Amino acid sequence: MLDTIRQLIEEVNHMNDIYEQVREYDEDKDFHKVVEPYVRHIDSLLDQLKPYEQSLIDTTYMNKPKLDLLIKNIEELSVECHFKRSSRKLFTEKIKAVQYDLNNILNKHV
Repeated sequence: MLDTIRQLIEEVNHMNDIYEQVREYDEDKDFHKVVEPYVRHIDSLLDQLKPYEQSLIDTTYMNKPKLDLLIKNIEELSVECHFKRSSRKLFTEKIKAVQYDLNNILNKHV
């Protein structure tokens, strides 16, 4: 589980980098060539967490609705990072929330 959390932290940081690059070059990524495969990759990482759902929920400051929101935000970020029209403020707020929750899970389980 912890390896998957670490991978997700790396991927969320990568999503932030992708978003900055898309904004800098003012160019969206190709949906079928880039976005779809990346989203499948993120979904596979999230699927690896399903067997550990109760352990994640039992983490301090975590509950079922918050875990569901964390997963939803990661899924949305994996798409939004590829498009320049994504709101910077909303994207940044989601990134911060996801990073906080993932790091909290990692720190409580190490």
